This record gives sequence, structure tokens and C-alpha cells, in this order.
Amino acid sequence: MAAWFAPAELKAGIFGKKHKPAAASLDGSAIAPITTGLGSTGDIYAELGVTPLVNINGTLTVIGGSVMRPEVMELIRRGNEHFVLIDELEVAAGKFIAKLCKSPAGYTGLVTAGAAAAMVVGYAGMMTEDLEPRLRDIPDVSNFPRSEVIIQKSHRYPFDHQIRQTGAKLVEVETREEMIAAINSKTLAIHFTNILSDKGKVSGTETVAIAKEHNLYTFNDAAADVPPKERLWEYPVMGFDMVAFSGGKDIRGPQASGILLGKEELIRYALMNMSPQEDRIGRCCKVGKETILGLLKALEIFVNQDFDATLKMYDERAKVITDAVRKFGVIARPRQFNPQALGNVTPRYSWQIPAELGITGPEVMQKLADTRPIGIGSMGAGASGMRGRNPDSPAAENFKENRPPRDPHTFGFPVWQLKEGEDKIIANRLVEIFRALPKA
Repeated sequence: MAAWFAPAELKAGIFGKKHKPAAASLDGSAIAPITTGLGSTGDIYAELGVTPLVNINGTLTVIGGSVMRPEVMELIRRGNEHFVLIDELEVAAGKFIAKLCKSPAGYTGLVTAGAAAAMVVGYAGMMTEDLEPRLRDIPDVSNFPRSEVIIQKSHRYPFDHQIRQTGAKLVEVETREEMIAAINSKTLAIHFTNILSDKGKVSGTETVAIAKEHNLYTFNDAAADVPPKERLWEYPVMGFDMVAFSGGKDIRGPQASGILLGKEELIRYALMNMSPQEDRIGRCCKVGKETILGLLKALEIFVNQDFDATLKMYDERAKVITDAVRKFGVIARPRQFNPQALGNVTPRYSWQIPAELGITGPEVMQKLADTRPIGIGSMGAGASGMRGRNPDSPAAENFKENRPPRDPHTFGFPVWQLKEGEDKIIANRLVEIFRALPKA
């Protein structure tokens, strides 16, 4: 760790003598009531003319990901109490993350502005190292010795844009033999898209082995792949040099937060490529002290949770809905849950509608979404967000959520992002929907 930062003055600021705790400050410490202007009505979304949602879609960025716990909000407030050196805080946070996530010796963490930002600064760090001319020049990598990243064709997805924006060139392969044949003097790394790992012909273990044999880096984007929490330490132990996770999904940290776990030297290079450093490709990937502290608390709670108890809570929420709609002949179907699935692992609950009610599952979901003043889910909440005009037919994308074929006589959703009491809101609204149907 002694070599973390090259400039002497920066070393002194981060690794110098310990400071005595400062006296409690006034700024940022009190929770002030809002009596005038924006927020004074207590209904900020109504003031802005925006419809809030009960989240039955999942941890989608386009609807805000997840809701932070009270303890996380409190740490964010405390983070606003003092000024600190952001680099010093990032280094300390990285150690905390590495310990919490049982990282191998020589690994540390970095709080980033989301998992996508982790990819930008991670790949930038691989290419620039700590060389100032490269740190300034990227994404012009024309004079960089290594700037090619191998990726399985089946692992291409919207987020490889974050690799390409560093100036790196993606080289597609399909088989293990093609992967090895594609390696040359310009090859920097092999990228692994965890959510698509069942689509490729080269496994994570094989990817790491090939990379180590040829002195290449490996990056595993596992943004949506916790829970289970064990993946936080399994992938670094597998040997990936860098692994990215979202902090704003089920970890329930600040929405614009991510976790980059990796070799200490590579994490140092990544931090050199991001804010608060200036004239860097990742200057736009700014992480504030409040976000860092909020993410640490969210991660601590997530790692220490009793997931069996969490599953029981989900079942109880679904039962509230089941009990409410049973009187209409709407019956709960078996819970669908694969704890080892890829991407957004959570139970999904569904209900069977008797044909005589004369309403389909999609129609029920649309009526839920149309609920006001608070919508229940959103039929328009596509994971990819807004799209521009395309005069040509769009190419087929690999990055699609794995869902079973829809039965028109069923409706269903996950309940993991519901806040307390929202199960009753859904149940009451469903009773209204079914009660209003014409009698057969």
C-alpha cells in the first residue's frame, strides 16, 4: 500500500499522522423542516408534476433502482457534516469494502458512480497505468502499447459501450480456440459479462486461466448479480483482476453508486482516472463523500442480512395480495425462484385469473400501472430507457431479461422492492379492479 500515490504531497495527505476527531459541526448535521418553496407541501413529486411508482418492476435504473434504508440515509447525512480529502476517503472505503467482501490478499475496493462508471475507470486504468501523458490523452489510445479487449460475441451488450468509450477496441470471439488465437501484442484484457455467462462457450474459470497464461487482465461485469451475496467474494477469488457490482440495486445503496473490486495497483490506476482528479476521462464519474459513506453502510447491511428471513418477508407480502384476491377466484401460482440465477435474483410471484372474469393478465398489469396518484409498476419501464430514431431495423440484442413465456391468464411480479405497506396498496387496488369488472 505504500506505493498507492506517487506524488509526495498526496502521500502525506493520505498516509500521514492521524488527526484528532473534529468537533461536531453545525452545517449538515440538523434535519431541517422545509416550510417554504419546493418541498414545503410534503409531496415533492406532486409539486413537480411527476407520478411516483410502487415498484413491482425490479431494480431498474430507469425507475430509480431501489430505495435506501434509513441507516443509509443517516450515513449520507453524516457524510455532509465535514469536508475530507476524497482520495483519502476512497482509499479507506476501499479497505473497508475489501474486508467486508472477504477479498483475497492484495485486493481492495473503490466506490464508483455506478457499475458502468466502474467499467470506464477500470479499463482506463488498465491502459494508462500511472503515466501522466496517458492519463491526459485517453481516449486517444493510438500510442498506447495495449488497447484491445477480447470479448465473446455472445457477451456483447449495451454496457460494452463503456469499454469502447475509453478508446479500447473490442475483438469478438466465439470459442476458446478463437480467444487464444485473437491474443496479440496489442491485447490488454478479456472482458466477461457475468449476466450472459450461460450464453458463452468460454466459462469464467477458463477466461481467467487463458488470461493468466498470456499475461492479460480480466474484468468481470457482475453489476446485477447480487444477491446471492457470496458472489461479492467468489469472483475475485476465482482470479478476476477487476469485478464490478452495482451499489444501487439490491444492495440498496445510493442509486448512482457502484463497487469496483480489484488488484490494489489496478484500483490505484482507476482512481487516478476519475474524479476528484482533473483532466481525466472519469472526471464526469464524480463520487461525493455522502455517496461513499451511504454505499458502505448499505453494503454492510446487505452482507450481514439473514436472506432466509428476507425471503420469508417476500412470501408474507405476496400472501397479503393472495388473501385479498382469493374471493374473486384468483389463485396464487407456485413461487418462481432460482437462487443461483443470473441477474436480479429474486422470487417472482404470480396469480391465475379465472376465464369467467373476462380480463387478461396484461390488462390487469396495465390497470395497475394506470393507478393514480401513485402508479403501481410501469408498463413503459423498459430496462434500456429512451431510444433515438433508427431508420434501419435494430439488430437483435443479447441483453434481454430471462423471462418465462407469458400466460395471458396470469399476472405477476417481484415484490422485493416494495416498501412497508405497499403490499396492502397493491392488494386494495386489485380488489377494486376485479370488483369493477362486468358480472358474467
